[in-house]
Amino acid sequence: PPLTPPPPPTTPAPGTGSATLSWTLDTEPDLEGYKIYVGTGAGLYTYPGSPFVVGLTGSYTVTGLPVGQTYFFAIGAFDASGNESGLSSEVSKSIY
Repeated sequence: PPLTPPPPPTTPAPGTGSATLSWTLDTEPDLEGYKIYVGTGAGLYTYPGSPFVVGLTGSYTVTGLPVGQTYFFAIGAFDASGNESGLSSEVSKSIY
């Protein structure tokens, strides 16, 4: 039978990194969870999937962040009625 040449190699996906955020849990009795806001500009939380909704936890790791950028993060708490707190102070991380 004729030999089929192997397919050409695929270009590997660009590298990615992660950022682990941690915070002190709010003590409100009706606290439902937190939203993690992510962006590539200060105060602009437009990264795909942002905000990431997480439960009653004091940490979260955002994965799959493409290298070559600085990312900005802020956290908001929300209650069972959907009310959300103001955002936390912003932090950033460069992934290179």
